[in-house]
Amino acid sequence: MDDTAAEQPRGEVVRTRTFDAEGPIEIDIDVTVGRVQVHFGDGDTVVEVRDDPAAQPPWAEGAANLIGWVGEFLGGQFGAQVAGNPAAAASAAEQTRIEKLGNRLVVRAPKVPMPKATAVAVKVHAPTGSQLDVRTRLAPVTVTGTAGRVDVGTATGDVSLERAESATSVRTGSGEVNVEALRASATLATGTGDVWIGKADGAVMVRTSSGDLTVTDAGSGSVEAITGSGDIRVGIRSGVVAEVELSSGGGYVSSELDVADTEPDKPVALRVRARSGSGDASLTRAG
Repeated sequence: MDDTAAEQPRGEVVRTRTFDAEGPIEIDIDVTVGRVQVHFGDGDTVVEVRDDPAAQPPWAEGAANLIGWVGEFLGGQFGAQVAGNPAAAASAAEQTRIEKLGNRLVVRAPKVPMPKATAVAVKVHAPTGSQLDVRTRLAPVTVTGTAGRVDVGTATGDVSLERAESATSVRTGSGEVNVEALRASATLATGTGDVWIGKADGAVMVRTSSGDLTVTDAGSGSVEAITGSGDIRVGIRSGVVAEVELSSGGGYVSSELDVADTEPDKPVALRVRARSGSGDASLTRAG
């Protein structure tokens, strides 16, 4: 195991730790604000954590200053815990916990309340097929390569996932969700934002209160897509027999595929249920 730390010209700290790779591992990442990038591939497990002022939300500094001013005005009784927190003034990268406990890698940034939390950028390279758990409050999450089980939850931030071979759960209060390939059951949900899925093979549930839902290539399993105000498009893979139910409260429902009321001669490989409150719902060819 190697552990290095370096200070950049602007005083930002970068920490790197390397662990021997012995096959897929479990990864647990917790960041308040910043950005998270995880890549699955060959080689050792490498973690890089750096201070990331560019990821700090523009409103955070003003809000922090306001809290500090109010705290001083009231004699430190209000906002003192936030504005006077010594952890907020130090490097978040230096305080981030990075350790490997058996087969479990833990990366946890310091718990500093918003808006005084300092942004950190976390990059992890881990073996293909590893399991991933990520929790953030304000951070985009990008996952490349092939993951095993994936569980991502963020209050605000886009989530991008290349491929998952096992059960997948992605939840964001505000942000877009993009997944290139799902090979097992998955639940994808966002309060505000679009959801896009490339290939889907498994029981997939997709929900958004406000946003479009797109599945470009559904081949097996099931797709349940529900949006309050947005369009839905589900593409059916060539040769697949599907059972379909589309509905919309205030939009158009359409299909560019042949639809029959009678049961098919072949087994049903895919079931699709899509409902939009006010948008269009359409069935198309995959692609």
